[in-house]
Amino acid sequence: MMPGWLAGLIFFSVLGLLVGSQAFWFWRARKLVRSRPQGWQRWALGAPLYGWFLLLLVVFVAAPLRWAVAGGAPVLLSLFMQFRRSEVMIPIGLWLTASMFSFLLIGLVRGAGWLGQRLLARRAAEDPPQPERRYFLQTATYVAGAIPFVMVGYGFLIGRQKYGVQEVNVPIAKLPEALDGLRLLQLTDVHASAYMPVEEISRVVGLAREIAADLVLHTGDFITSRGDPLGAAILELARVEGRYGRFGCLGNHEIYAGAEDYATESFARRGVLILRGRSSELEIRGERVNLIGVDYQRQRQPRGLDPAQWASNFLKGVERLVRPGMPNILLSHNPNPFLRAAELGIDLTVAGHTHGGQVQVEILDTRWSPARFMTPFISGLYDRPSGLSTGRGSRDTGRAFLYVSRGIGTIAMPVRLNAPPEITLLTLRRA
Repeated sequence: MMPGWLAGLIFFSVLGLLVGSQAFWFWRARKLVRSRPQGWQRWALGAPLYGWFLLLLVVFVAAPLRWAVAGGAPVLLSLFMQFRRSEVMIPIGLWLTASMFSFLLIGLVRGAGWLGQRLLARRAAEDPPQPERRYFLQTATYVAGAIPFVMVGYGFLIGRQKYGVQEVNVPIAKLPEALDGLRLLQLTDVHASAYMPVEEISRVVGLAREIAADLVLHTGDFITSRGDPLGAAILELARVEGRYGRFGCLGNHEIYAGAEDYATESFARRGVLILRGRSSELEIRGERVNLIGVDYQRQRQPRGLDPAQWASNFLKGVERLVRPGMPNILLSHNPNPFLRAAELGIDLTVAGHTHGGQVQVEILDTRWSPARFMTPFISGLYDRPSGLSTGRGSRDTGRAFLYVSRGIGTIAMPVRLNAPPEITLLTLRRA
């Protein structure tokens, strides 16, 4: 997790960039409208452009009011929910994402051009002007401004819908021979919302149902916020069958929506057991497997970038749920408790939460992801030494593993770049 001051700096930087970008594009739209020679042309162009920015303003004002009025003003809440439709929110999300990054790149190019002009101004005054330099800077500005729109379009039309099955083998120390090849299907971060309509969830469920899974594991964030179609999402997700059972845990967005109990009860009515600080021992092929589930694990003090500082702040009381002599599998939406889980001797932690960053940028053979600000566990398989700490050191019992899925849905922007959605199939293997 990032320090509090850094989180605040990032938040206000993004907020400033968002407001600044919309002011810039409004100014550009106004300039374009005023440049039309005929009055009817100005009306024809200005009506949709100004109407669009008015819609953005209404949504910006309504979004914070939504939390204030949700409990005591059902009429206002109902009015706000009209803006939560896919037809409204998807264009807004795409525009805000593309326009903000376009504004940033245009600013960087213009800043570089200004700096270059300042350096060239020191040259002799008799040097002739070079119009090709101005043309190059103008072209570079247009290209820089267009790149985010192209990338966002790709991330929306292709990147976010490239659903696939990610197959991963997990070697477990002392795994009973009868459990070798046990198949765990994980679905996480569906985020039913305007960005992920129920029809799209049904498509994902159709793909998941084609997999012959032994266990189905749901690891939270079934919706994004209050008012999203949680009931309909649960109906779809409950259609995925597991030979030996279906289990889950809750994510942070169920907490934000105040839907923990509703989600737990709705899943239970459809045969899916949500584990909330409890465990369930299963008998599979004559052997025992212990599943442990926890609610979303909030970060506690101390805050910092070193995950070793976090371990003792997570999984309070979970040690009593660990069963020696059998594989222990933890369902935790947040991957950050992994080090504590490894200390407790939990063989495999299954998590989500990060979306794989949702957008990853590769720079000089290094992938940068915004998820790096909240965890070192972005996506994929991780391992650490396993065993409880003793007075004389660590009692090693092999390796503990964490798998972090990129999940299915999106938040903030309906875009994925270099972080495609995934249906995860984990196969346990004897180490």
